[in-house]
Amino acid sequence: MSLFPAYRGIKIKPYMENLRYFIFSFFFLLFSPILGFYIYQNLEKLKNADVSSIVIVSLMVTVFSLISLYLTWFSQERFFFFQKLERLAKLAFFLKENGYTYTKKVKTESGTVDKVTFPTVYLKQNRYDLEIAFKMAGNKFQDKFKKIGSDLETTFFMDFMEVQDDIKFKTYKMAYSAFQNRIKISDVEYSSKGIQLMKNLYWNPIDDPHLLVCGGTGGGKTVLLRTLIRAMAKVGVVDICDPKQADFVTMSEQKAFEGRISYEVEDIVSMIERAVQIMFARYAYMRKMREENGDKDLKKFFEYGLEPYFLVCDEYNALCAMLDFQTRQRLDNAMGQFLLLGRQAGCFAVIAMQKPSREDLGSKLQANINFRISVGRLDEVGYDLAFGEVNRNKEFKYVKYLGGKRVYGRGYASVYGEVAREFYSPLLEKGFSFTDEYEKIERRGNPFNPLENPSAELSEEEKENLQAEMEAQEELQKGEVKKASPELVQELMSSKQQEEVVDDSNSEDGFIKAGDLWREIGVSFSSLKVLMNKLEEIGQLTIVKKDGLILLDSSKKYLIKDLFEIKKNSVQKWSEILDDFPFDEYE
Repeated sequence: MSLFPAYRGIKIKPYMENLRYFIFSFFFLLFSPILGFYIYQNLEKLKNADVSSIVIVSLMVTVFSLISLYLTWFSQERFFFFQKLERLAKLAFFLKENGYTYTKKVKTESGTVDKVTFPTVYLKQNRYDLEIAFKMAGNKFQDKFKKIGSDLETTFFMDFMEVQDDIKFKTYKMAYSAFQNRIKISDVEYSSKGIQLMKNLYWNPIDDPHLLVCGGTGGGKTVLLRTLIRAMAKVGVVDICDPKQADFVTMSEQKAFEGRISYEVEDIVSMIERAVQIMFARYAYMRKMREENGDKDLKKFFEYGLEPYFLVCDEYNALCAMLDFQTRQRLDNAMGQFLLLGRQAGCFAVIAMQKPSREDLGSKLQANINFRISVGRLDEVGYDLAFGEVNRNKEFKYVKYLGGKRVYGRGYASVYGEVAREFYSPLLEKGFSFTDEYEKIERRGNPFNPLENPSAELSEEEKENLQAEMEAQEELQKGEVKKASPELVQELMSSKQQEEVVDDSNSEDGFIKAGDLWREIGVSFSSLKVLMNKLEEIGQLTIVKKDGLILLDSSKKYLIKDLFEIKKNSVQKWSEILDDFPFDEYE
């Protein structure tokens, strides 16, 4: 609890409605010495009604008035101090015009007059936003103050961001300089906060899994997708579906995306189904690692050393329109599983479409896409489907020009269920080339993809068991245990060990293939990979990747075998075993 009351800004008074006239008077007074000097010099002529002197005075008053009007407008447009005064006047006018006033009789020497006052309203103006606080606590207007956000948004032509409640006040926060928070495409990177989209806006897939990008042609949707792909490909594997065969097909020639872009309808559906397989293979690996580490709960994917996996699908509307009934069922089933269960395994979807629709994006899919972005123009239904019930009364503005220049990539962004905020997609700088940037990205292997590692594919029984387990876990987390049997619930944290394998082929000179070694030792590949990574980190093992295969220094074969033997007969973790291990004896 604070020792002093919170500063809420300037209290709005009725006289503030006339602040613009005060500004005008200020500028006019700057010219008054000139006018006064002329009148003083020609006072006798003016007393004698000299026509020319009267005309000159009238012209001077007119000219000075016009100049003062222009300076009043210019100052309110360009200078922060005068902008603040103009907003105070606008809010006072709004309160008066909408009847948010108290009237009481006041006796004066000339009689009784009506004195108008406002309810307690404060305006606090920051550099990039303003806060309007309305006193509640029994105020007769409090019911209206609960729903005033959209009216304020329209009045100030600003973006309503959020509402804050405390014991006495309801505060509406409005943003008026979102454009100043725009960043360049080259600044977009994946960090611990997520992917930075603006100076003060991040999409964190871990906290808000899956992203919906919507917007009409020419709004900047493709540039935004390319920007996201650039950031995502630097930290994980990205698979791309391009049903229109327009914007991403040529990327398949680049190393990072070779074999990871589909554009034929059947190939796209198969890729999405394969994404589900990848997800379950990652879950099997995580479950195995949980058992080896003795974890009670299944941790997040990155805690098991996994990188994120992204599935990007452009023009989802067009894709759905191309499918027959059976293929559409396959798509809905696969995408539904991926969106529902992908989060913990680090599998995230980015779905782009021109206009969200209930036919193409059912309620189950919608409910599991947490972050939403629109660029360009959508109709009322599109905004409603994209941003949900909480934004139904929000005024979504379409701004085509900003400062006299055509603006691209403007729209709105929000976590689903929160108030949408004005959004400007990262700016495409002059001379920036996506092709050149993609060429710089190192290709990342995906050992969980059966196309890159055929032995990684799980059996149907394994997939069914994993699906049931993960769905049950999701229901448990939501407090909605409907499908899970009591036996399954009890076994959620103690599932049976699943073996994973990798492709193997003949040994290379000086190296042994990981696919040969795990079989020889008699352990799962996931266990072997964990140990290999730990040994590589401490400089005790050399790992080489060639043609999609993992090769390791064959001289360390017995080192690895002995380490697994110790692990088999010990309750220690790998870190404890490696700390005390005599590596010198294996040189």
